[in-house]
Parts: sequence; structure tokens; C-alpha cells
Amino acid sequence: MDRNCVGSRGKARSSVRTYDDAKAVADLDRRYSTAQLVDQRRRVREIIGARTGEAGLDVGCGPGFLACELAAEVAPAGRIVATDTSSHSVDATAARAEKRGLAGIVKVQVGDAASLEFPDDTFDFVVGTQVYCYVSDVGRAIREAARVLRKGGRLVVLDTDWDYCAWRSSDAALTRRMVAARGARQFAHPHLPRELHGLFLGAGLTLADAQVFSMIETRYDPDLFGVESIQGTCEAALEDGVPAADVAAWEQDLRARHADGEWFFCLNRFIFTATK
Repeated sequence: MDRNCVGSRGKARSSVRTYDDAKAVADLDRRYSTAQLVDQRRRVREIIGARTGEAGLDVGCGPGFLACELAAEVAPAGRIVATDTSSHSVDATAARAEKRGLAGIVKVQVGDAASLEFPDDTFDFVVGTQVYCYVSDVGRAIREAARVLRKGGRLVVLDTDWDYCAWRSSDAALTRRMVAARGARQFAHPHLPRELHGLFLGAGLTLADAQVFSMIETRYDPDLFGVESIQGTCEAALEDGVPAADVAAWEQDLRARHADGEWFFCLNRFIFTATK
């Protein structure tokens, strides 16, 4: 994925996971195989509605799951370009495309969402999933996506508003503080969905659709997003000044919720579509 580790006010976000080494990309690969993210990609692909022969751009492609799935939909005459700031992610995408027999359809390259190296009017669609929240100059990045779209092309953006993240816990106020710390430390734009309509208008695009994608968990499962997110949230909270004792108590409370009826987690992601 395309990660920019400096926030909109120039504040370094040291806990941002940049996925710029092979081990981190392998971890991302594992998580992208979970049922939650398989379902998320299916939903995104349905909204994109890729057709045979189309040209698409996947901005911040990560390990290349979505790029390869889209390539299968535009084949045999279409093409998908997959970009990422991480060379390891680009290499992983290329390897995935090769393994799936899609190397002739998927082109991969290192690239910056805010400075796309493509001519105007190149693509039928551009997609960015959990990408633009990391880009400091997100307005420029959206304008770049609009620039490379052909007339009538569509831009699909999926991102999280971290105000819509909830765990069941014994201390609701502390949970809100923990989530706020994660948003502040790990993202340049932790509430990006509420900005997207205006950003689209500023780029000369028209909002066509907005939907919500919810991750809802009712059982403790280490492979699901809610449990996996505990550690990163704790790390961000410590960096943001939450007392270590409070962080430890919060983590202990959540990790003890193994019994039926004890675990609840919900996160809302939003999928916006704009047309040119």
C-alpha cells in the first residue's frame, strides 16, 4: 500500500506501518487472505464493475490481490497498472501476477499517489483502498487520479473513518482515547471519508455513489481484524501519551474476552465512487 509517514501538519507518525520490507509485506499478504478482506475486495470489485478491455490503475497496490483480481476481469484485452511506494509490495504484486498467469495484463511500478507518472486520460478506472488516508497532500492525490482518468471514467476510494471503530470494553472512555490515539499517530487523514465529496468536487469529479462496508465481529479470533488491531492500537496510544498502566489494562480487558457473548468489535469503512 501507498504509505506516507508524515501527517498533514508535518508531524511524524512513527507507528505507521510502511510495508517497506519483505517481512511486513508477507504479514500483509497473510491478512489480505482473511475472509474479511476477501469480502471487502469483492465489494470493491462489484462497485468498480470492471469490463473486458478496460484499463485500470490500482494506487497503493500492496501485495497485489486486488490488482490480480481486476486483471482477470479486464482480460484478455485489458490491462491493470499497479503502483506502490514500496518496492517490496511491487515485487510481491509482480510475483502474484506471474503465478496467476496474468503477467501480460498486470504492469507494476513504484509510484507516488500524489505524482502519478501517466499521461492525462489514460485509465477507465482508478481505485485506492486504504491508501489516501496516508497521503499528506490528499487533495493533490485525488486531482492526480482525476487527471489520469478518461472522460466518463470512475474513481473508487475505500477508506476508514476511525470515529466509527468500536470495541466492547470495561472502559468506554478509555477505548475512545485509544482509538483517537491510533488515528492521530498512524494516519495523515483518520477521518478521510467525510472529506471525500469535497475533494472530488475540487478535482472536477462528480460523486456517483457512497456506501458503507462494516467489519462486525462477535467472537474473539486472532485472525480477525479486531484482535489483530489491539497491538497496533496499544503502540499508538503509548506514543500518544496514554499512561502505560491504562494501555495495559485496556489490552488485558480485551484479550480476556474469549467467552461466548463477551467479544464485540465493529469498524466502518466507506466506499466512494466519483466519475469524470
